[in-house]
Amino acid sequence: MEKKLKSAHGNWVVGEQFWDREREIDRFIELLDEGTHILLIAPRRIGKTSLLHEVGERIQDKYICLQVDFQQSHLPADAVAEISAATRPHRKLWKKTSDAFRNVLGLVKDNVESLQISELTLTLRSGLTAADWRTKGDRILDYLAGSDRPVIIFIDEIAILVNRMLKGSDYKITPERLHEVDAFMSWLRENSIKHKGKLRLVLTGSIGIEPILRQAGLSATLNTFFPFDLPPWDMETAKLCLEALANQYGLKLQDGAGDRMVEKLGCCIPHHVQTFFDKVYTECKFQEWTEVTVDLVEDVYQKDMLGVRGHAELSHLEERLKMVLGTDLFPLALELLTETAVVGALTAQTATYLSQQYQFENRTPDDALKEILGIFEHDGYLQRVGVEFKFVSKLLRDWWKAHFSFSYIPVSERRD
Repeated sequence: MEKKLKSAHGNWVVGEQFWDREREIDRFIELLDEGTHILLIAPRRIGKTSLLHEVGERIQDKYICLQVDFQQSHLPADAVAEISAATRPHRKLWKKTSDAFRNVLGLVKDNVESLQISELTLTLRSGLTAADWRTKGDRILDYLAGSDRPVIIFIDEIAILVNRMLKGSDYKITPERLHEVDAFMSWLRENSIKHKGKLRLVLTGSIGIEPILRQAGLSATLNTFFPFDLPPWDMETAKLCLEALANQYGLKLQDGAGDRMVEKLGCCIPHHVQTFFDKVYTECKFQEWTEVTVDLVEDVYQKDMLGVRGHAELSHLEERLKMVLGTDLFPLALELLTETAVVGALTAQTATYLSQQYQFENRTPDDALKEILGIFEHDGYLQRVGVEFKFVSKLLRDWWKAHFSFSYIPVSERRD
């Protein structure tokens, strides 16, 4: 029987729309069963959030799973409120959480259960101050650790919260901000040790937390977390996904069409695979075609995959990069990526030359370059190939070249 797969739209998918990853899921659950705290590492759009939700669905019979998102959080108190609000679907835990926030929940009385989760979080947040977030946070985690079933807290976008706390809107790391981040990450670390075996913490996000903590000299706060790398799909998995999508929507991939789609992407990031298919399917739908040819794949790639519209996730890479690097390093980072996209590779000599064209606060050009290249590698922009750096994703390379190379002069063609 031929496999079919519906296109996935939205932030995450589970069940029939969750494709493959059986080996990764088995290992992930094995680690959780061993009581391990996990740091889930992968570039954007790999499917980290979907993995967390799929794992949560599969193990809910033996664990209480709390899905928490720090995307909108700015302070430790916000994080404690998010974790607390996530207990509401679990009656026993919510009763204890409610007791801890009696001071503010008493004001809304019978209306508590009718509050949307965002409204509930704001209500709980109003019961926390900069002075007592830690005390109340400890109390909530003590409740979770004492549950009749082990509790797993899946924490998404923790790096966004930590980055905001550390750098603020002016991208400056101050002693006060550093102290606050140290206090928050140390709180997580201390509780991961205190409640080991009873509570599991899983951290992930759309940007890497490791480079951010490295900038602050706080890498040690992650030493109780096991790093779990989630790789892109391999080529065969991506092609099987394309075939299942084609079967679902009544399309036939002619010989070589699926191979060409995978070849154009270079790196089989699940979201990019499905986006490519969606654009091919849309073209077929409009033209009333039922077969996907190699020529059609080429046309859609050039016209739609590299186009100016419909690529918020690729534009988001630039925004996330600025968030991590700040205004001081961001201009050099853009130039390094553009040079790599236009030329095809970045050599040490070229990278050093470009870094020396900039002045930085409190760091040398060599230190700035080392930090940027480290983030490029960690967050999946570039990879080392021999003695050079190249884009991991051909799609990202081609898109970056199409959008940033206008009037750019490669280093080899410049005159001093």
